[in-house]
Amino acid sequence: MTLPIYCADDWLMIRSLDPDQVAGLAQAAQQQGWEDIVPGLDSLSLSWNPVERSLQAARDAAEVLLTEATNAPRNGTLPPVTLHICYDSNWAHDAEIVAELLGIPTDALPQWHAAQDWCVAMLGFQPGFGYLVCNAAIPDIPRLSDPRTHVAAGSVGLLGQICGLYPHAGPGGWPIIGRIAETLFDPHAASPALLTPGQKVRFERVDGATLSRLAGDAA
Repeated sequence: MTLPIYCADDWLMIRSLDPDQVAGLAQAAQQQGWEDIVPGLDSLSLSWNPVERSLQAARDAAEVLLTEATNAPRNGTLPPVTLHICYDSNWAHDAEIVAELLGIPTDALPQWHAAQDWCVAMLGFQPGFGYLVCNAAIPDIPRLSDPRTHVAAGSVGLLGQICGLYPHAGPGGWPIIGRIAETLFDPHAASPALLTPGQKVRFERVDGATLSRLAGDAA
């Protein structure tokens, strides 16, 4: 696998990866003793202790990682997760805008969104915020020109081929098409983040009453 590796004093980045490659390399890197492993949308960043490993040794280890990961299983070991989503208008604030950009009727948006094969590319922005990608040819969907000061926890946004899941309430500029019932980040849990890079995600449509029941007081 020949891919660009960019190196700094104690960090390097492997670029031009697809989501499955990011997930596979991140899993393989866990066996190499890196200080930090940070998946990105199309990259993997690795850090090391410069006292224990030189820059050249780190680059050599990354080259070995790329070679060994070429034929390694990628995200097949990660169990898929089902997220229960409500597309009702009180949660899908920007459904009409998104549907128009996609060239489909607004009432067809839920079926379209749930039918895509979504995969977690990375976590970021907020603790547990999931960036999901799919392979469908999706036109550009821009951020809102006037971002909201408050987006509810569990809100689902769409920017073209990237679907964003808000774990916490707060400001945000993504067009919102629904809300999920699941808690995406629990700091008291053994594994605080519900999602893992490389994991497949399935959306299951529910009505507002079911969302309230599943989400509890959060609804």
